[in-house]
Parts: sequence; C-alpha cells; structure tokens
Amino acid sequence: MATSKATVPAKEAPRGEEIFATTLQILLERLPVRSRSIVEARFGIGTDMPKTLEEIGKSYQITRERVRQVIGSALGYLSQEKAHPSIGQVVDSIERAIAEKHGIIRAEELLEKLSLKSNRERGALLAFLEALSIVKEEKATKEYEKLYRLKDFSMSRLKKIKESTKDILTEVQDALEGKDLYARFKKLHPEVSEQELLDLLSVSREIKQNVFGKWGLSGWSDIKPRGTREKAYLVLKTAGKPLHFREIAELIDTYGLQKKKHSHPQTVHNELIKDKRFVLVGRGIYALSDWGYKRGTVKEVITEILKSAGSPLTREEVLDRVLEIRQVKKSTVIINLNTFFARIGKNAYTVK
Repeated sequence: MATSKATVPAKEAPRGEEIFATTLQILLERLPVRSRSIVEARFGIGTDMPKTLEEIGKSYQITRERVRQVIGSALGYLSQEKAHPSIGQVVDSIERAIAEKHGIIRAEELLEKLSLKSNRERGALLAFLEALSIVKEEKATKEYEKLYRLKDFSMSRLKKIKESTKDILTEVQDALEGKDLYARFKKLHPEVSEQELLDLLSVSREIKQNVFGKWGLSGWSDIKPRGTREKAYLVLKTAGKPLHFREIAELIDTYGLQKKKHSHPQTVHNELIKDKRFVLVGRGIYALSDWGYKRGTVKEVITEILKSAGSPLTREEVLDRVLEIRQVKKSTVIINLNTFFARIGKNAYTVK
C-alpha cells in the first residue's frame, strides 16, 4: 500500500510586534550561512547595530563590492518570495502605512511608525524596503527629504502641488494654519483634499511646519527661528499679548525652540531690550511694536499722544490711551501729567 507524503507548511511569522525581523529571519534560513550572516550584519538583525560594507568585508576577507553583490543577491531572493505566507503581512503593513499618507512618506517617519523603536525591527524593515518592488526609495534632495513612495505615485504631481503652495506663501509672506493655507490652495486645485495637501507637504524641504502648527517657507524665521530674538518674537506673535521676559524664556523651552540648553531669562531680557521690534510696556513685560506699542518712557508716550491729538485731552482720555499701550499704574501716568505737562482748566492737559 502506497503511503502519501505529508506536505510541510512553510513557517509563518507570528502576529507579534516584531513582524519584520521574525519574517526576515524565517526567509533567510533558506540562504547559505555566509549570505545570511552578511545580510544580518548589514541590517543589524540580531546585533541591533548595522555594520558598514567595509566592516563586513574585513570580517569575511572579501571586498566591499563582493559584500554588495551578496546582499543584492539575497535581497533579490526576498523579492521573489511573494508566495510565502508571512510576506503578505509585511507587504500589507508597508503598503498601508504609505497609503495612509497618500502614497508618500518621509523615510524617518515610516521607520518610526513601523519599527516600534526596535533597532532589530528597523534593520529588517530597511531590508524589505530595499527588496520589495511595491516601494521606491527617493534620496534626499534640495527639494525633498529622504522618502519612500508607492511605485505608482507621481513625483511630477507632487512638484506641481509644492510649487503652487510656495507661490501662495510667497504672496502672503506669513506662516499660515493648515486650514487657511488649504482655503487658498483649493481655489487652484479643488481635487486635492486638505489632508492630502498636508501629507504631501510633509516630505518637502522647502515648506515646513513650525512648532505652533503653521506652515511657511523653511527659510523664514517664523518657521525656523535661529537666535534668541527670533524665538522670542515667534513666542510673542503666537501668544498675541504682552508677556514677562521670564515667561517668554519659559515658553521658548516649553515649545522646544531651544534644543540643547535652557533659556536664561536675563539673556532674553538683555536681547529684547536692544531690538526695536520689542517694546518694554511694564516691569519686565514686553510687547511687539507691530501691535502699535511705541518705545519710550511714560513721559515720552504721553507727549506723543498729546501731539497726535492736536488739542488738549482730559486726564481720563490720556489715561485710557496710555494704558492701551503700556502696562503701568494709573498713578504713574498722573504723576507724569502733573509734573511735565501744562494743565488747562480743571482737567485738561497739553504739551508745555
């Protein structure tokens, strides 16, 4: 009586957290030991630390080019294993993650999203990204970050959308909230949704989003402030109201504008007092001159108010106008009025 051979099913990666590393190891088991070891070393599988071509070459006493050929051959084998039960999970995970970003994604964002901060998983994911034909890698350029895209994604369409957005921002000359940017953009490209626009812009090097969620040209100080003054200006502009220099320093740190060290309040105070864009409107309290605040002492402010009025003003009128642009006590204004200005009648003042 003939006996039939049982079919041994291919190993399948468990549906755990490390799907890429586990699947890669299962597939690599079919390769010669040396080829498998070279691939694992190159992508940091099992060691958590990827090695360079030169390091691998020295270990195996072969040239860098030979290392490259071995890895290329192994990745070619991986790309042909489409029927393996675990490959479907890998392909679906990668394809879904990129599709959710409308077909294109920054390389670092994809790695963070799928590798769960595991170096082992990250290395395996990189191996699959290099091997699978559904994904195309684009190196970093002046226009774009390093990115991955689905193979049918149109880079020319991306460029058209980016250039239209640059034109809008150049015309406005100010950073915009996503919804405000899209309101202008959809007049030119109504077929593009707001989320698609923002996803596509996220891979651009020429257009960036600042820590407050506003979009602008990457060279603008509102997007990438460099010095203490630019950072303080952005904090005040976003707050929309005068702030004490200690609060400004604290917010610079809170929003991550100061990367390596904490902001010193006194340094902030010293920088702002020298810059005409900032006006000291109270004890340590700064406002932006863009808001109509003027530099000078209370006496100088009152002088400017009375000269602009063209006729005497009552004490209450002077108080109201000074307190609109200065955070000082009413008594300070009254003392200045009585000391430096001519009083007309019972309750009116003019310049002497």
